[in-house]
Amino acid sequence: MSGVVDAIVLELIETRLTSVVREMRSIMIRTARSPMIHEGHDFSCAVLSPAGELVAASEVEQPTHLSALPWSARSVLARYEGDIGPGDLFLHNDPYTGGAHLNDVALYSPVFRGDTLIAHLGIMAHWQDVGGMVPGSLSGTATEVFQEGVRIPGIRIVRRGEANDEATDLLFANVRQPEERRGDLQAMIGACRIAEQRLAGMLERWGVATAREAMTALLDRAETRMREAIRRVPDGTYEYETYLDNTGDRPEPLPLRLRLTVDGDTLDADFSGCAPQVAGPTNLGPATSTTAVFTMSKALLDPKGPINAGAMRPLSVTAPLGTVVNARPPAACGAIGEVRRALESLVVGTLGKAIPDRLVGDLKGASNITAIGGPHPGRGRDFLHVEFPAGGTGAFIGADGNNTMRNFAEGDISSIQPVEAIEATCPLRVESTTLRRDSGGAGCRRGGLGLRREVRLLGPRARLSVLSDRNVIPPYGVRGGCSSAPNRFTVRRDGKEIAPSALPGKVTAFELRADDVVIEESAGGGGYGDPLGRDPAAVSRDVAYGFVSPAAALASYGVVVRDAEVDAEATAAERSRLAGTRIRLRVHRTAEPEFDGTRRVVIVHPATATTLRARSGALVELPNPDGPSLRAWLGLDDRLPDGSVAIGASALAMLGLIVGGEAELRCLDAAGG
Repeated sequence: MSGVVDAIVLELIETRLTSVVREMRSIMIRTARSPMIHEGHDFSCAVLSPAGELVAASEVEQPTHLSALPWSARSVLARYEGDIGPGDLFLHNDPYTGGAHLNDVALYSPVFRGDTLIAHLGIMAHWQDVGGMVPGSLSGTATEVFQEGVRIPGIRIVRRGEANDEATDLLFANVRQPEERRGDLQAMIGACRIAEQRLAGMLERWGVATAREAMTALLDRAETRMREAIRRVPDGTYEYETYLDNTGDRPEPLPLRLRLTVDGDTLDADFSGCAPQVAGPTNLGPATSTTAVFTMSKALLDPKGPINAGAMRPLSVTAPLGTVVNARPPAACGAIGEVRRALESLVVGTLGKAIPDRLVGDLKGASNITAIGGPHPGRGRDFLHVEFPAGGTGAFIGADGNNTMRNFAEGDISSIQPVEAIEATCPLRVESTTLRRDSGGAGCRRGGLGLRREVRLLGPRARLSVLSDRNVIPPYGVRGGCSSAPNRFTVRRDGKEIAPSALPGKVTAFELRADDVVIEESAGGGGYGDPLGRDPAAVSRDVAYGFVSPAAALASYGVVVRDAEVDAEATAAERSRLAGTRIRLRVHRTAEPEFDGTRRVVIVHPATATTLRARSGALVELPNPDGPSLRAWLGLDDRLPDGSVAIGASALAMLGLIVGGEAELRCLDAAGG
């Protein structure tokens, strides 16, 4: 068969390819050894073209992996060009040539029909440990990649069906729980072998020529669909910025900036304004900024279309080498979940300015990697517990956010590790797992709630490591909605809660004692719209369900609930009072520098700061009626009139404010400093 593939055959081949990927997933879940895979589902499967382009994935794969798999595949193909044959297998996890972080290990299996290369099968799975300085490998304070585990630049572990045991022996000698890692690798190999058989059956039915034409047609069709979606977005250049809490090695916030240009049927994302690479783990390789742009533009513009390389063609991404979004070796890159999610928030906020009705409140904003490892009493070996606590999703125009759920940026990863899986393999007891009341951002639509989990150490000792963000700067609200509660990780010892690190969310090998309780509190999602516009009945229902406390119902929503009923008259009066207390200031353009180091500064008179109940250096935000809130830090100047705020030129442009107009200012941190 030649020329254009019959439409029905094209659909059948697309369905067959997706079915192959889904079967690979099932095999991984049934046969992998580590809880991170068989319980956490932190892995992805894909069919790639001979050139390494993404051809097929299921709807539940990890977006991080789906962009990294092709990048890593191209690295392997370049290294072994002209020397790839049937029965070969390759491993890769190098962040600088396209991988995610070192824990995300990719396996590639080329599929041949005779001497013709038809496709590559790819699996990227989060190995629970790949060596490094802490159990679980991911540290909040790593300063170079060598501290994060074994780096695999792309090596052949099987050649024409003959295993290279020396290579894998060297690899597994440098990881914790090597037998578990061997089991994960065998699960990946087994899934690829079965998938190869399924593709052979497809080729037997339709032939090589038709299958190759169909793969090309599927990419072309996805490209056309995505271009049509982009064409419906108003042309223009849109800008926004966000911050990471800190770098992991210093307390200063880390700025991330995006300039997004929509021109006809193309979308260009320029991250040139992002900070230079840092000594901490908050750096990325080159694939991840593309991941953020593709994931979020696809989710906002074409959520129902196929996920393949064709849909990526209308997108271009600039991520300058030497910045946190494209770091040079040997920068630590463990915090991919934190930086990528911040970039996703950045893309959503920026693109949402072009299409405000599709804006969504910020997600929990971090992977929240929590690892507890140490000796297992009576078993003669170490244990390792790793989980990524889920949080709330952002509210949007049609509904509240979801409570403690994975989201459209995370695939099928589980919300938390099951209690049974933890307690059966680790000397830990899960004391409680609950929704975290008042954690969702207030709004006309409320952000989803985060979770609170308490885990007690039953063994004599262990070490805790956490890699998280949004512990200081909370997830944002949109269109006047409020921020959610930030992530928070503490330890209760002898009845007192203590911070396990000086930098919130960045913990490295904190020594736990018997009966210590690790407390995980994940962030909620950002709110959407004015909280005073929320239906009082919905607020009352939230109070009845325990989602919102009576105090927060009154303070955030102005709703008075008495005996489980809304007092309509008192609510109307309270809402009128709260509306009158909002701080609206006359806008000036500052003549001072817009930034103090990495922090954006807005300036007010000391008397205005008193009204805000904030000191110099406090974290504040400027709500945007048609976009996400903009964060800054408070500066004081008694030369400025009371009741005014001085804002930098770029912030004025991002918020659409004019000098002489008004802007609302909210304090997020009364402590300041």
